[in-house]
Amino acid sequence: MIRKNSQNVIKLLTSLKKIIDNKPSAEVMYEEIQMMKFKVKPLKGDIAIFNLKNKKLIETLWSLGKLDELFQKELFHVRPSQRETFFKIFDDLTQKYQLQLNQIPLKREEVEKISAFEMEIFKEKPFKKSN
Repeated sequence: MIRKNSQNVIKLLTSLKKIIDNKPSAEVMYEEIQMMKFKVKPLKGDIAIFNLKNKKLIETLWSLGKLDELFQKELFHVRPSQRETFFKIFDDLTQKYQLQLNQIPLKREEVEKISAFEMEIFKEKPFKKSN
């Protein structure tokens, strides 16, 4: 039996597209990214030589955050018959945004030479207390 609130994957993608196509200003996206609890962790090299307020970086992180929010919110409302499609589409979109992140030129203009650098961007999840 399908519940009345079961979501159609096409409707979810349409609402996601609407959200992503109507991005707020870079300043608002930056504030929302901070509320989404994204963290940047340098693994190798000096992070100070990078422009972490790059507009493309902010847009991509914001889009990833919105994708994650929609996924978390709607996961259990998707019809069981459409879950595989739901997972595939969200996985493909996540990979697309992750590839975009890897291609964003973050080097500050005044920095001449960069040695190897590696960083991890992740979303901090709240821990639940166990009793």
